[in-house]
Amino acid sequence: MKVSMPSGRAHGWGIAGEYLTREIAKLPFLDGVTLHCISGHELRPMNPAEWNRINIGYCFFENDIEILRHTRRAAREWDFIVAGSSWCEYQLRIGGVRQTSTILQGIDPANFHPAPHRQDDSRFIIFSGGKFEYRKGQDLVVAAMRVFMQRHQDAYLACSWINQWPFSLATMTQSQHITFRPSNEDCMTVLQRTLHENGIPPERVYLAPLVDNTQIQQIYQQTDIGIFPNRCEGGNNMVMCEYMACGRTVIASDATGHADVITNFNAFPLTNYIPLLVKDAAGQPSAIWHEPCVEELIEQLEYAYHYRDVCFQKGQVAANDMKRLAWDNAARNFHAIGKSLVACA
Repeated sequence: MKVSMPSGRAHGWGIAGEYLTREIAKLPFLDGVTLHCISGHELRPMNPAEWNRINIGYCFFENDIEILRHTRRAAREWDFIVAGSSWCEYQLRIGGVRQTSTILQGIDPANFHPAPHRQDDSRFIIFSGGKFEYRKGQDLVVAAMRVFMQRHQDAYLACSWINQWPFSLATMTQSQHITFRPSNEDCMTVLQRTLHENGIPPERVYLAPLVDNTQIQQIYQQTDIGIFPNRCEGGNNMVMCEYMACGRTVIASDATGHADVITNFNAFPLTNYIPLLVKDAAGQPSAIWHEPCVEELIEQLEYAYHYRDVCFQKGQVAANDMKRLAWDNAARNFHAIGKSLVACA
């Protein structure tokens, strides 16, 4: 089986592409079969030149209304479409795709595994990750942390928010929770200014630069809990799962792609949402996302702050739960689909 995906060490598709290419290469070769990265909501292959006799697409999407404009055609063109979450698979099936299943993104247990917590230094450090954009909800993090940090002088924020795509960064202008002014400055400068303008003390924040995936665990291990109030996720959220694999629990939305991994046993799930209608540039309905409640975020932060033993217990469960997400398992699942399609050809 050939793999047609991007590669890289600092963004989701690149990481997935590198691991899947490596692990699938270890399995018996399937002639005439290609596993593709599906690009965009039109469900097209990222690299059409790699089209083969049998074609399997791997997709993640967040716009559940927009996707329905393309699913019928895609079902005719692809031999099989693999969704990155049960939520995405459900939307594909609604749209008429029958040859579909779910394979979650993996984690590398060599890099992401339980590690001792740092020595008690009287700080409570909250981690927030993912590229800074409206969908991922870092504005909710800022709004909650502004209150929480005022209450607790020992609370600190560690962020891995670098966004290499200006159009995505600019979506934060939609937020009703923070002030955000996009500019032509580099992302780090924009983030520093945004935090300052929204009442987050700069001396109590660590803003990480763009970090190689093999190094990011060093940041995870210095923190006490993660916070991921994403409005929508097409996958299981690689950053969040890597964080949990390190034996840390999270406060996280439990809708869309997160629903495949977030439980009451491994996390502090958010439960209070308002449906959020998202429109495209033409003003047409594009998606229905889930808007978390800032007050619930603050409540969960307070609980975690006062009950560190519960955080530790949930973190242990989280690490054990994430073991099932190894990339070699994902590769075997893709290979099994390809083998089945070859047998039926």
